Amino acid sequence: MEIFDLLLSGLGSALTMQNLLATFVGVLLGLFVGALPALGPAAGVAIMLPAIVNLDPTVAIAGLAGVYYGAMYGGAVTSILIGVPGDSAAMMTTLDGYPMAKKGEAGRALGMAVYASFTGGIISLLLMTFLAAWIARAALAFGPAEMTALIVLALCLVTVLGGEDAYKGFIGLGLGLWVGMVGLDPISGTPRFTFQSIHLLEGIDFTIVVVGLYGLGQMFAALGNTASSRREKAEYSVASLFPHFADFLHCKWTLLSSALIGFFVGILPGAGATAATVFAYATAKRSSKSPEKFGKGAIEGVAAPEAANNAASYSAMIPLFTLGIPGSGTTAVMLGGLLMLGLEPGPRLFAQQPEFIWTLFGTFYVGNVVLVFLTLLLIPLLAALVFVRISVLFPVVVAVVIFGIYSVSYNVADVMICLAFGLAGYLFQKLEYPVLPILLGVILGPLLERSIRRSLIISEGDLSVFWHSTIASVVLVVAVLLIIWAIVAPLIRHNKKVSPHA
Repeated sequence: MEIFDLLLSGLGSALTMQNLLATFVGVLLGLFVGALPALGPAAGVAIMLPAIVNLDPTVAIAGLAGVYYGAMYGGAVTSILIGVPGDSAAMMTTLDGYPMAKKGEAGRALGMAVYASFTGGIISLLLMTFLAAWIARAALAFGPAEMTALIVLALCLVTVLGGEDAYKGFIGLGLGLWVGMVGLDPISGTPRFTFQSIHLLEGIDFTIVVVGLYGLGQMFAALGNTASSRREKAEYSVASLFPHFADFLHCKWTLLSSALIGFFVGILPGAGATAATVFAYATAKRSSKSPEKFGKGAIEGVAAPEAANNAASYSAMIPLFTLGIPGSGTTAVMLGGLLMLGLEPGPRLFAQQPEFIWTLFGTFYVGNVVLVFLTLLLIPLLAALVFVRISVLFPVVVAVVIFGIYSVSYNVADVMICLAFGLAGYLFQKLEYPVLPILLGVILGPLLERSIRRSLIISEGDLSVFWHSTIASVVLVVAVLLIIWAIVAPLIRHNKKVSPHA
């Protein structure tokens, strides 16, 4: 009962004018930032830091958190409408959201993104409220070895389940891991694959790769498809601009399971929303009665990643507030904001400043509701953009992409690299190579390398560290079984086709 009393008190404080205004402004800015390619929630929160220095701590963090989960939904807008993920966590939404938009179902896809974001957020907030302390203690069991196993499993899942040809998927994964190694060696400082270019010493930012391969690659491919510029005449209807509540009922179990996956993956330091969306999408596809529809416009393919990424965005704050350990890149920026405001995250924060913590939790609930109403009002207007002709949309999207990439570090070289990845994305689509394993290799590759190296440093080079841990060994066995299945399954299908003629 004490938790209920604290939560009710926090909700009451969250409804004051200052906190409400901070939450509303944060969500609105987050939607805008998330919809801009290459920015994403971490950049949005970082941009806002100078503006919150002189604010009350609760008001300041409520605004930053609003930017965070607002951007998590905002990333779905461009993913669905034009196939350009706002950030890496929105990649999985692109797989089915963009095909739905091309079929004239942009409103359905955007509506499901709202429903899923709200559902994932509420479930995560409830679990966060009642399980925060216990979950934070359990997360301590995931050391470098366990994180290595978890990342390997995520890479195997998306490669095996992400396309028709697992062999092409593993080739793409290898390319992605190679791109992720470009730059200085994290331990020795030796340049790797930089081709003597100073622009590559810090590596290639994954946002450049994501926007190039997915965003520009999609647009280049669309230019060669004359039918795409006429889709609005053939498939436009007023009803297509509005969300369908029936979709929410149809996907209720997908939403529940994806929210739970997002919550538990999100609390693991370093895993983040991207890994959560991969697991949720793969689980939804495996449990679906029509897995062949995934990647072609399945409504569950939008519901799963959107529920997972919003759930993960809230649960990532658990290790931040209880342990002072950021669970994602965005919460790492928020950690900087907390320290700027004179707050020290950790177990003592709950004991010394309970009013701050529970008021903040209250603003999360309020912000989740504000997000729903705000986005539902904007959906018809946003969905109408999908019927703009490609010849008009293409230069606008390219301009936004170039501006977004350039504004990250004000470096023309980043723009050139992004354009190069755009051409590569076009070629991969023509050759029917899945892009997703490449992107996951780029994003999770550096994290995998760091986890492996930390494990070997702790064990003094003993590889047995990966199977002495029960959690790591079980997860790695599952990953190996997935790889074996990817090799054996095509042979089984081939034998079935040949056997009738034998």
